[in-house]
Amino acid sequence: MAEILVEENFVRIDGADMNALLNILDAVGLEAEPTAPRDNDTGRRWQLSVHWLPTAPPSAEMVTGLSGAFAEIHAHFVREGKLPPARVILYGRETEAIHIFEPEAA
Repeated sequence: MAEILVEENFVRIDGADMNALLNILDAVGLEAEPTAPRDNDTGRRWQLSVHWLPTAPPSAEMVTGLSGAFAEIHAHFVREGKLPPARVILYGRETEAIHIFEPEAA
């Protein structure tokens, strides 16, 4: 069962990108799957939304691992010559933001 869902964004993320994102999350020990987009991305500064599914919030160690994974996701888009997400938002089960990763601040 997936522990984290990655929102698809058909404007910004193609199939190869999604596979790369899922592999990056798998490398930190999370089973990830794509999910339908919840927002309509139309701006230049887009955000990648991911959803934490376990009932318990992620541990501090997991948030640190996710921050590294999100940095790697950002780097993936840069390497591919694509506009990277301006930030990655990790949402909890109740749609609250658990963690916001902004590479400019990292």
